[in-house]
Amino acid sequence: MEKNPFSALEDTQRPAYLTGEEPSKRSIWDVWYELSSPREPGGEASLQDMELFRRGRAGSQILLPLVLLLLLAIPAGFVGTNASLLPLVGLCVAALVGASFLNRRGKVTAAGILVVLTFLAFPIGSIVTTPDGLSILVLPLYGLLILPLVCAVSFLPPSSVFVVALINILFTYFSLVYLPRTAELQALLSLALAGTMTPIILSQIIIAVVAYAWVRGTTLALLRADRAEELARLEHDLALQAEESAQQKQQLEESIEQIVRTHTRVANGDFNARVPVMEGNVLWQISGPLNTLIARAQGWRQELARVQQENQLLLHALRRAGGTPEGKHWL
Repeated sequence: MEKNPFSALEDTQRPAYLTGEEPSKRSIWDVWYELSSPREPGGEASLQDMELFRRGRAGSQILLPLVLLLLLAIPAGFVGTNASLLPLVGLCVAALVGASFLNRRGKVTAAGILVVLTFLAFPIGSIVTTPDGLSILVLPLYGLLILPLVCAVSFLPPSSVFVVALINILFTYFSLVYLPRTAELQALLSLALAGTMTPIILSQIIIAVVAYAWVRGTTLALLRADRAEELARLEHDLALQAEESAQQKQQLEESIEQIVRTHTRVANGDFNARVPVMEGNVLWQISGPLNTLIARAQGWRQELARVQQENQLLLHALRRAGGTPEGKHWL
């Protein structure tokens, strides 16, 4: 067969969505998913596998911004007064690299625990290691305590966000009450301790509740979608089964009709009639022996006709020879 010289040109001009080939240009997220996200399960995956993939993919989506956030904190380690910030950032980046490796291997829960601990350690370590005690400038760092909440709700089961929120609230209270602090912060807290802690604690509670409701709703939506898909699959299987049963019933009726028609022809003396033996004949196991029986009956009938014909010839010959009385008959 000659090759069409224009086939290659047609393939190159054909859009990617028609040729089935993936476009060569990939986004940064595609590359990042290959490095840090679990592999997408197949179409026959269970709900548990789909939920695990959802958590791993959501965790992968927040890992990249978290790494960038840590990298942005590096200049503060050079210009700031906290000498412990640079080693802390380095340890956190290494922990996120390990979490990405675990997440890619499908160890989503282990990766989530590591990420949550990392972003608990980052703001807590930054606050605790502040030189000369806590100051008013440290208070904005308490806002970073929402990061472990986001990590927990992305990587771990939804209820884990309340455990992390409780840890953040306890740390906020004990750090502001018992850790060393500057005179300015001491004066502020002596006047408005509740007013200082309340926004931090309320933000933890509100974010935890909203994040839990959001993830819980997503999980329930996946469950409903899985049930709907299962019902659709069952309906499809039942429809195929009903169609197959109808075809078998039709084939059975046709096979019975062919057998009845063959019996009628044989009863009327047509011993050449046969039941068709074909792939669509449901009663082919009966058709074969029945055709054999009809063939034998046809042979017996032919043999009987031959014997009767020979008897008639013999009787006629005996009569001509005069060896048999006129009233005597053979057979």
